[in-house]
Amino acid sequence: MAKKKRKPTARQRRKRKVILIVVEILVLFLLFAGILVASKFNMMDRVDLNHDEIQNQELTEETKEVLKGYTDIALFGLDNRNTGNYANGNSDVIMIVSINQDTKEMSMVSVYRDTYLDVSAKGQDSKFRKANSAYAYGGAEQAITMLNNNLDLDIDEYVSFDFEAVADAIDVLGGIEIELTSAEVKHMNDYIGETNKIVGGNSRLISGPGKQTLDGVQAVAYTRIRYTAGGDFKRAERQRIVIAAALEKAKQSDLMTINKLVDTVFPKIETSMSAMSMLQMVSAVMDYDLSQSYGFPFERTTKEHPSKGSLVVPCTLETNVVELHKLLYADQDYEPSALVKKYSEYIKNDTGIDENDGMDDQFTLDYEENQE
Repeated sequence: MAKKKRKPTARQRRKRKVILIVVEILVLFLLFAGILVASKFNMMDRVDLNHDEIQNQELTEETKEVLKGYTDIALFGLDNRNTGNYANGNSDVIMIVSINQDTKEMSMVSVYRDTYLDVSAKGQDSKFRKANSAYAYGGAEQAITMLNNNLDLDIDEYVSFDFEAVADAIDVLGGIEIELTSAEVKHMNDYIGETNKIVGGNSRLISGPGKQTLDGVQAVAYTRIRYTAGGDFKRAERQRIVIAAALEKAKQSDLMTINKLVDTVFPKIETSMSAMSMLQMVSAVMDYDLSQSYGFPFERTTKEHPSKGSLVVPCTLETNVVELHKLLYADQDYEPSALVKKYSEYIKNDTGIDENDGMDDQFTLDYEENQE
């Protein structure tokens, strides 16, 4: 005889009802969160890259395997007076952010804007110019191609930004602390007025040297300084200092500030990163430590070229690429590609500069900048 099924008690019915309500709330919350995240990433100007165009065909399987353990992203800061225009213009900030997926360490490398490299697009004849001109010739795609081919990299993501994006981000974070010298204050004050006009700001001049909390416009002015000891090499270092300080400030910020930062900055950048990739990146940055910061090329000198202006010449490109892979990817026995060796030989023959011509520290500090 079949056992008669018991009816649930009033207590059991209440318990099930509570569980259903909780599940419904969770589903609604996840749906709302998904819509919110999607809406934020829709703020960005997203561009799909042609990966066939930017891919480095010269990399060995061994090198590709090493690079798989890292997330490499190119950052391009455009010196455009027309804010929000990322189609072209010289990229006066060229950085590579490399994240070790195992150790959660992040390294940052500035490529000096006047570095003498091949800036041609895929399928074109080699065109050796200043590195910052690659973006002007073919936008982010050609600039990434330049980095991949000259440095034996496999970058397939980028973020482009301008003065306004940086200034607004730092203002949302409540400013950043920077130690200033008297020489830096003098030149910063020359840039603050102009930067105010570009981004629509009203920042005050800096009164004197020492540790200062800089607002957005002041921080941008700091990154533009190049007429002090160290010249453009020191300027690239200042750019890394500002980004590192902003990242550290973001890591200490509450969720409300991070939300405001996203709402403010996302509409003012261009990127190839998907919503999911960017979400993972934002989340990861909060956990990762900036362990190393460099300027590339490591061994270099300057030369006035008869047709191409004042250049930063790697001494040599081949040996600098070996050092780059050693520092970023712990590859102690890196063998550069045939393409890098070919470029290195061309630069050496065209400039007459080899591995024995690198600047010592004093020359680097006294570098006389006459950049465009």
